[in-house]
Amino acid sequence: MFSLLETFLSIYETQSFTRTGNYLFISQPTVTLRIKKLEEELGSPLFLRGRHQEVIPTESAHFLYGRVQQLLKEWEQTQEALKQQISIRHSFKIGISQSVATSIMPALFNIFIPDLSQLDLEISVFNSEKVFDLVKNHEIHFGIIEKPMMSAQTETFSLCKDELVIAGDSESDLFFIRENDSGVGYYTQLYLKEQNKFPKHIVKINSNDVIVAHLKAGLGTSLISKRFVNSELPYQVLGEKYQRKFLGVSFLNEGDYFIKDLIQKIKNFSNIEKSLF
Repeated sequence: MFSLLETFLSIYETQSFTRTGNYLFISQPTVTLRIKKLEEELGSPLFLRGRHQEVIPTESAHFLYGRVQQLLKEWEQTQEALKQQISIRHSFKIGISQSVATSIMPALFNIFIPDLSQLDLEISVFNSEKVFDLVKNHEIHFGIIEKPMMSAQTETFSLCKDELVIAGDSESDLFFIRENDSGVGYYTQLYLKEQNKFPKHIVKINSNDVIVAHLKAGLGTSLISKRFVNSELPYQVLGEKYQRKFLGVSFLNEGDYFIKDLIQKIKNFSNIEKSLF
């Protein structure tokens, strides 16, 4: 339809089928065919031939010319608006806990790849309470935490399952723990209290990777995610109580529809565990 209207405008303005063909780089028969098709669509003649074969616009052509000019102006404005929309980049800040950083995040990242050209993506690692506070205060857009937390400003949803185990030398008097406000730290305190354990030496380390490295070196024991266990590391299963969920958390009143759509894609990412194992 655009080619028909383009041809009509040129004939109306030049009053020549020949000049229109030259201008549009098409043959004169093609010009005639396009106008005939447009007239059939409209059910009205648009141009007449005078005594000297001059092109004379009809009343329908005069009416159509104004409408087509308006239509093309709106089309140009629509194209420009779309270009600006595509060029807009959206800040998307994500906060994740340490257990998530190396196990869940690489799989989850696949969601963002189609939209990277429109994203200023920033991923930071904090403990669970810090992640939650940053989302609650809308300082970041989305977080993944390791323990249940809720507020009136946030929406929390289940992302995937995880299991905590005791890894390392279970007979050791050396026990490595994470900081208290981390997700694993929360469960570690629960484990020590339930088991009535009082390790002789407790060492606090704020990094899962560092703890795992010590365990693999044959030093001490610790409560860690089963995701970090391999054939080098002995471990003991603790049961259902220590089967937890990684939770997604977002700002409830997010105003950026692009960000809201991304978060919905994360919610729909139901096969995350299959991609990890």
